[in-house]
Amino acid sequence: MPPLLQRLFTYKSVRIATVTSATVTGLYLVDTHKNAKAFQRTARTAWNGVLIGWDYKFNFTPGKADKINDLHQRVADRILHVCQTNGGLYIKLGQGIATNSSVLPPCYLTTLRALYDDASSVDYSVVETIIRKELGKDIHEVFRTFSKLPTAAASIAQVHKATLLDGTVVAVKVQKPEIPIQIEWDLIAYRLLIKCYEYMFDLPMSFAVDYTIKHLREETDFIKEARNSEMCNEFLQTDAKLRTQVYVPKVFKEYSTKQVMVAEWVDGCRATDKVAIQEMGLSVKKIMDSVVDVFAHQIFVSGFVHCDPHPGNVLVRRHPDNPRRHQLLLLDHGLYMRESEEFRKQYCLFWKSLFLLDKPTIQEISRLWGVGDSQMLANATLLKPYNMNLSPSITPSTNTSVLDAYELQMKLKTSLKDFLVNSELLPKELLFISRNMTIVRANNKTLGSPVNRINRMARWAVVGLGHDPSVWAFAVKADYIPLKDSNGQTVAIRQLNYWMFEAALALMSLAYHLAQIKSYLEREVLGRKSDGFEAVLDDALKQRLEQEYGIKVEGDLF
Repeated sequence: MPPLLQRLFTYKSVRIATVTSATVTGLYLVDTHKNAKAFQRTARTAWNGVLIGWDYKFNFTPGKADKINDLHQRVADRILHVCQTNGGLYIKLGQGIATNSSVLPPCYLTTLRALYDDASSVDYSVVETIIRKELGKDIHEVFRTFSKLPTAAASIAQVHKATLLDGTVVAVKVQKPEIPIQIEWDLIAYRLLIKCYEYMFDLPMSFAVDYTIKHLREETDFIKEARNSEMCNEFLQTDAKLRTQVYVPKVFKEYSTKQVMVAEWVDGCRATDKVAIQEMGLSVKKIMDSVVDVFAHQIFVSGFVHCDPHPGNVLVRRHPDNPRRHQLLLLDHGLYMRESEEFRKQYCLFWKSLFLLDKPTIQEISRLWGVGDSQMLANATLLKPYNMNLSPSITPSTNTSVLDAYELQMKLKTSLKDFLVNSELLPKELLFISRNMTIVRANNKTLGSPVNRINRMARWAVVGLGHDPSVWAFAVKADYIPLKDSNGQTVAIRQLNYWMFEAALALMSLAYHLAQIKSYLEREVLGRKSDGFEAVLDDALKQRLEQEYGIKVEGDLF
C-alpha cells in the first residue's frame, strides 16, 4: 500500500475508532448511571430473542426430532439467564412464563422455577435516599429505629423492620430505585418476548398481554397496594369465620407513597413450615383448611383475588385472643385481580356442574369462554384428570420413540389450538386464578395434603351461587342466572341434584382418605417420601400427559 494511503487509512481508522469508543463508552456510562441500565437490559433481551428464534427456526424440525428436548432446555436456560442477569421486573416476567408452562414444554417450569428464589437487595444508603425523597424527611425524623439490613427482598422491593417515633413496630417496604425507570422498557421487552413465543410456538399467547401489563404496573404502585389490603380486609369481615381466622396488617397511609409503604409488623412462621406450626401446638390441617378457605372465598364469593399466595405471603401465628387457635397473616397485596360479576357466577356454576356431570352446562360455559375442549378445561380447572362420562379416557401407554418427539409435540400444539378456539373470549381472570390455585395446591402438597382441597373449593363454589334453591336446577340462562324450566322443576328433582352433588363429593372424599392412608403407610412403614393426595393427582396428570401427548414430565408437576 502506498505511504500516503497508508497514512490516510491509519489516521482515519484511528479517528473512527476513537469516536466510536468514546460514543459507546459515553452511552454505556449514561445508561448505567442515569438510566438504570435499561438500554443494556433491553439489548440483552433482544439479542437473546434473536438467538432463540434462530435456534427454533433451524433446529425444531422432523429431521432433528431426537434433539428437540435439548432444544427446549437450551432455550429455557437462556431465558433463565436473561431474567437473572436483568433482575427486577424480569424476575416477575420469568415467573409468569413458568406459570403458563401448561402450554409450554415441561422443562420451562422446572428451569424457571429457580426464579422464585431469586432476589437481590439495595444498600442502606440507597434506602435512606428513597425515604428522604418520598416522605420529605430524613429517616431518623420518621423512625426511632430502622434495620439497615432487609428482612426480606423480592424482585420489586425489599422490607426493613423499624419503629415509629411513638414506638410502634412496623414493616417498611421500599421499592428498588431502578424499577420506575426500567418498568416501561421491561414491559415493552415483555410484549415483544410474548410475540416471539407466539410466533415460535404458533400458539395464541399475546391475547392477555395488555391485561398482564396492567396488573404488573399496579403492583409497582404501593398506594394501590394499600387500597388492596383494605379491600381484602373488608371482604374478610363479611364472613364470620374468616374474619377471626385471617388477619391483614394495618397500613399507615400517612407514611406511604407510590414507592414506600409502612405497615404494621407481624410475627409468624410460613404456613408451610410444619415443624414451626407443631412447635406452637397448632393443627396443620386446620391451618391449611383456613388457607384453602380464604382463597376460595376470594375466588368464588368476593371476586377480589390475591394472585401471589406463596408461602412467604401467608404466615401463621397463635391467635391473640386464644393461643390454642391459629390465625393466618395475609401479606403482600400488590398483585390482585378483580373478577367481573358475570365471570364469578359462571365460574361458580362451572365448578358445581363438574360435580353434577352437567355436560350441557359445562360445554355451554366453555363455548362462551372461547374454549373448544371442555374436557381439557375441566382438567385445568380441578388440576386433576376429569371425565365427564365416568368412563376411562386414558388409553394404554405406548412406547414412544424419541424419533416421534416432533410429531407428538405438533399433535400437542394442535390440541392446544383446538382447546382455545377464540382467545378473545377467554376470560383473562382465568390466568390469575390458575396462578392462585396452583400455588395453594403446592402449599397443600408441601404439608402432605392434609386438606381435601377440591371438595372444599366445590362447596365454596356453591356458596358463591347464593342460597336460591333453583341453583340446583340444570336449566340456566345464557348469563348463568338459574331459572325454572317451562314445566316448573319440582323440589324433588332439585333435591336429587343436590344429593348427586353430595355423592360426588363423598366419592372424592373416599378417594382422598384412601390416598392419605396409603401415604401414611408408605411414610411410617416403608420409610418412603409421600406427599399424599395431591401427589396422587400429580401422578394421574403426568400419566395423562404422557399417554395422550407423549410428554414425559420428570419430577413434580406443581
